[in-house]
Amino acid sequence: MKRPDVVVVGAGSAGCVTARRCAELGLRTLLLDRKEKPAIGDKVCGDEISRSHFDATGIDYPSGGEVSTSISGADVYPPSMENILQVRGWTEFDGWTVDRSAFGQRLLREAISAGVQLNDRAHVGGPITRDEQVIGVEYRDMSTKTEHKVSAKLVIDASGFAGVIRNKIENELVEGEIAKEDIALCYREIVQLKMPLAEPEVARVFLGGQIAPKGYGWIFPKGPQQVNVGVGITGGEGRGSPKALLGLFKETYPLLFDCTVKDSRGGAVPVRRPLKSLVSHGVAFVGDAALQVNPIHGGGIGAGMRAGIVLGEVAREAIARRDLTARGLWPYNTRFLSSFGRRLASLEIFRRLLQAVRDEDMDYGFEKRLLEAGDLMAANKGEGLSLSAVDKLRRVKRGAGRMRLLLSLQKASGLMKKIDKAYSEYPRSPDGLDEWNNSVVSMVEQASFERL
Repeated sequence: MKRPDVVVVGAGSAGCVTARRCAELGLRTLLLDRKEKPAIGDKVCGDEISRSHFDATGIDYPSGGEVSTSISGADVYPPSMENILQVRGWTEFDGWTVDRSAFGQRLLREAISAGVQLNDRAHVGGPITRDEQVIGVEYRDMSTKTEHKVSAKLVIDASGFAGVIRNKIENELVEGEIAKEDIALCYREIVQLKMPLAEPEVARVFLGGQIAPKGYGWIFPKGPQQVNVGVGITGGEGRGSPKALLGLFKETYPLLFDCTVKDSRGGAVPVRRPLKSLVSHGVAFVGDAALQVNPIHGGGIGAGMRAGIVLGEVAREAIARRDLTARGLWPYNTRFLSSFGRRLASLEIFRRLLQAVRDEDMDYGFEKRLLEAGDLMAANKGEGLSLSAVDKLRRVKRGAGRMRLLLSLQKASGLMKKIDKAYSEYPRSPDGLDEWNNSVVSMVEQASFERL
């Protein structure tokens, strides 16, 4: 493929879905990945994905060997491990833990079947630019040890948080370095348990400074007696390593005693709102490269698939109009950020709230049910915390001993709704981006709950 319409850098879930959609719409699409083809899809991940993402995109559900187990609920543990919040009966949450490699290989096969050309073992060095327009990429073929330059009408960065294209573009539309507090460092193990799980369809989430300071721990079932267990903490000094924290967790949580480790790896993931613009001139960003993740837990498979479908359609329209400037690609911003992207943005406020709450206050909040299962589902949908007048009165009575915590909840609810409204009014062209982004940054800066 000497002259592709589109070059997609990175064959993760977002990259494969984007490339497939481009090819389905008639675009000559080249997919580059640094891994060998059989290793594509094997990534460090919590492995969980909800059914709603497949319903929204039309992508086939995981099946057969792709499915480790079905998930239909969650238990959220406060630091004390008492007064557990059980989340059940919410179809928005239902889904699967997947075999990440098998699932990734299926998405890759579907992309190739649609007409995508894969060049594996391709180490991309960066973009080729003319003035401010990205016009291609340069890469090294690790199989032949040869250097290549390939031109394209559109370059799509799906290279993950590394952002090998994004980080080499100097443009006012493209955000540069991401703050350390907006990066989660994660370490996870796939382990075989000594005893079968009592509820193999229920995920477990653990909050509190002992297990994961300014983060959370998780146990996601992979079968009746196998789990994905890990710890994620936001970047910064003095919090220890996630690997060491996971070791302590395994020593203190009975379910994990004497478990057998099958696989262990770590990584980094963004945990903030998406990029202010998902496009620039001749280039677009998708998946972790676009910060399209859930800021609460760092999960990004579903968001990346949703964005990939939109981006493929926008790419086809922009190429047909022969307008690959940021303005020509702008519908990707308006379609994604004003819809699913607004959910992700509002959850950054919720994440900051959870990180600011002291362990003793969190235990109190769980005991008095100041935060309920419905709140978690509403927050996940981008609906704030749904604190109606009746809810406020009821919770004030239950939480009279922690007015600071109640005020924090109320403030978070208000800011989440403001962020949601701001994203629903995302600017229709690049002209209004600076003013809009300044207002969003101001709202995020207000989410400093330590001051209450």
